[in-house]
Amino acid sequence: MALLKLAAFSDWSWWRVSLPILIFVGFNIAYIVSGFGYLSFAEARKTSSWDEGNALEQHHSPLYWISMLFFVAFADNVVRYLDGTEDSYWFWGLSGRLEAVFVFASLSMVGLFLYWSAIARTLIESE
Repeated sequence: MALLKLAAFSDWSWWRVSLPILIFVGFNIAYIVSGFGYLSFAEARKTSSWDEGNALEQHHSPLYWISMLFFVAFADNVVRYLDGTEDSYWFWGLSGRLEAVFVFASLSMVGLFLYWSAIARTLIESE
């Protein structure tokens, strides 16, 4: 995408070109922040083995993938908002409006919060 931009084959903004990297980095930051946030306030007892929790996390539940999908929609809306020129009226969720940005950011964080709560609940039940 960057080569196409530099070769002047496309008129994308640099925000659009860097969107895949922004999605990867941003979702991992949201994942870590929501994990620390949930686990710092949750009343999860210490487990006897860290490997149990690590093994649980390796099998991502549908909540993880749904949260990632919401984050992709959030990042796309942020880029559309920053560009200011790309409006998509065929689907409101990809309109680039501030309402869509906040809705998808909230849905992504709620999904990650539920994902971490499922991991903590499984760890507590396995004791």
